Amino acid sequence: MNQKMEHLKNIINEANDITFFTGAGVSVASGVPDFRSMGGLFDEISKEGYAPEYLLSAEYLQNDPEGFVDFYHKRLLLADKQPNAVHQWIAQLEHEHRSLGVITQNIDGLHTDAGSTHVDELHGTLNRFYCIQCHHQYDKASVMTHHIRHCEKCGSPIRPDIVLYGEMLDEQTISNAIQKIKAADTLVVLGSSLVVQPAAGLISYFEGQHLIIINKDATPYDRTADVVIHDDMVSVVNAITE
Repeated sequence: MNQKMEHLKNIINEANDITFFTGAGVSVASGVPDFRSMGGLFDEISKEGYAPEYLLSAEYLQNDPEGFVDFYHKRLLLADKQPNAVHQWIAQLEHEHRSLGVITQNIDGLHTDAGSTHVDELHGTLNRFYCIQCHHQYDKASVMTHHIRHCEKCGSPIRPDIVLYGEMLDEQTISNAIQKIKAADTLVVLGSSLVVQPAAGLISYFEGQHLIIINKDATPYDRTADVVIHDDMVSVVNAITE
């Protein structure tokens, strides 16, 4: 194990109140395409003939509810994706009462699937759905197993509980995330470019001892971090948990 990995392992082992902040890179090893890289989801859904931002917008939902339902059933419901070693490591540290939980930009729900319970999903989750009219709720398993597209109570389209373009982030979720970051002695950023606002700006609330960034590419916060590793996340986690 190289010196940087050894340093990272020591910080994690000595930390008592870790907060994790995760982005799309964490789920790539689970087969979930990230949004913006070549070959990612934005590349793929641009083939639909509309801008990806429009297909994922409140405007599209309002203008063409049935088209929106078709789109998310075709492109967003990830039936076969499972948590990977990174999700499981984060959940394990929470179970050991050494982590305050995880803040995520991801909508795939894999942190919850891995067993994490203190999860602030900044952009919502594909694990929950609700009717656009009466707000009756459905879980992902029901929607996928029974191919539910319309509310069983009122007949209106149902939508995933995610933040669409043109919608505001949930204020309570943001508040929870800020408190988690402020209370942490160690903040571990995994798989986020830290450029998407306002989520990335949350990092500036960190007042603890150690900022750790593990991401394939450089981020604007690299120069202020104690440890920066540009490598595959699963490899890093496997190395420090051996």
